[in-house]
Amino acid sequence: MTMPGRALIALLVTLLAGLAPALARPVSDAEMAALEDRIDSFNAAMTEQDFADIVGVIPPPVLAHIAEEAKVPVDQLETALVEQMSQIFADVDLISFGMDLDAAEHRELADGTPFVLIPTTTVMEAEGMGRMKVDSHTLGMLDADAWYLVRTSDAAMVGILRKVYPQFTGVEFPAETITALED
Repeated sequence: MTMPGRALIALLVTLLAGLAPALARPVSDAEMAALEDRIDSFNAAMTEQDFADIVGVIPPPVLAHIAEEAKVPVDQLETALVEQMSQIFADVDLISFGMDLDAAEHRELADGTPFVLIPTTTVMEAEGMGRMKVDSHTLGMLDADAWYLVRTSDAAMVGILRKVYPQFTGVEFPAETITALED
């Protein structure tokens, strides 16, 4: 490539990089209200152990990807996930669960699409393990004008997220912390 060609490419890259902030946009009031509703219903589903509603917050393309990898229909995958959660919670007592949207970190993807990282606290008790507090973050992401929630402390789930939504490649998610609590 000639020197003028390289200079032109460098200029274009610089100009496009300068446009990226202009593409950024905050979460609208209507989107924030929809996210609040999604979180409220998810918090209630966790408390009530309504596993079908819990599965309902997973982005449909993520479910489709997992189903395709497992070579099962999506509805069969959803049923299996509900059954798996039911088995897990048969041995675990959920003491409390909550997402703190007021403390959420608002970010944006390279294309300006907003997303939020929501601090999430779970206190649970399991026989033989005692009571534990898990502090983590939940990804609130928009897809087709709907909010979906993704657990970001699960490396496998983050890997699937990045395959299905490559725009999240390179986005760093905070690690979870687990604290043993006295009974």
